[in-house]
Amino acid sequence: MRVLVTGASGFIGRAVCRELLARGHAVRAAVRTPLPSRSAEAQQIVVPDIAAAFDRKTLVQGVDAVVHLAAIAHRNASDSELHRVNVAAPVRLAEAAIGTVRRFVFLSSVKVHGEDSGAGAYSETDALRPEDPYGRAKRDAELALAKVVAEGEMELVMIRPPLAYGPGVRGNFLRLLRWVDSGVPLPLASVLNRRSLIFLDNLVDAISRCVEHPEARGPLLFNDAESVSTPELAARMARALDRPARLFHVPPALLRMAGTVSRRRGEVRSLTRSLVIDPSRASRLLEWRPRRTLDEGLTETANWFRTLSD
Repeated sequence: MRVLVTGASGFIGRAVCRELLARGHAVRAAVRTPLPSRSAEAQQIVVPDIAAAFDRKTLVQGVDAVVHLAAIAHRNASDSELHRVNVAAPVRLAEAAIGTVRRFVFLSSVKVHGEDSGAGAYSETDALRPEDPYGRAKRDAELALAKVVAEGEMELVMIRPPLAYGPGVRGNFLRLLRWVDSGVPLPLASVLNRRSLIFLDNLVDAISRCVEHPEARGPLLFNDAESVSTPELAARMARALDRPARLFHVPPALLRMAGTVSRRRGEVRSLTRSLVIDPSRASRLLEWRPRRTLDEGLTETANWFRTLSD
């Protein structure tokens, strides 16, 4: 197949391009800056601002499928900028693709369902109740994309992953990795939550399956085979890093209070609340299973992390 990948120079985008090329597809990579020479098999189109005014027909002409990954997730991004990049840009691209492209694969987020699955697990049929601006933008994009494709024949797939990790990861996951590696005692031993994650290799396999599989449609949830508590994740990170896990007990309510005082409320909530995914629809519809385990993913991520300080 001929596949356009937007956001192709990002953490997920580079891996998706490599995976699609390895599976024999022709890749057109829309990048903010050129990819390194090892990705030269992909046709590159430099698009400094995916939300700017330009002729998007040049991107979609001659392709069978679009994988739209380009987005911003910065906590300090304004609502207008989140809407411009995370809602308006994919909608305009989908409008340009109508009548040309067979399938549009949109990388959304489990955050469209919310931030806390409680004692259960989110499934695709659960209500869309995002709690933060990023989640609301992804929800708005999903709803708008569904309207764009409603009257035509282009197929829409909306992937709602949890936190993705792997070599090159940034944000809260990298921050936790650094804390564990430093040996600083962490007040997480009393946290009794469960979190779903997805290793980068598993995510790019899921995205590629959504490009290829004839039954891929609508919203789909993917994750690693097991969910873990935050203290268990920290302990397994420590094992992958060959470090001792130094965890001590502090009541989660006290942690949340400290997060509010220190203006890190969002980080603390993500460490203490549960967010579990039920991937049974993807398993049933696409016969998909994660090809790498959590421990394998953490080991690869730890090996990459060590190179940062070499």
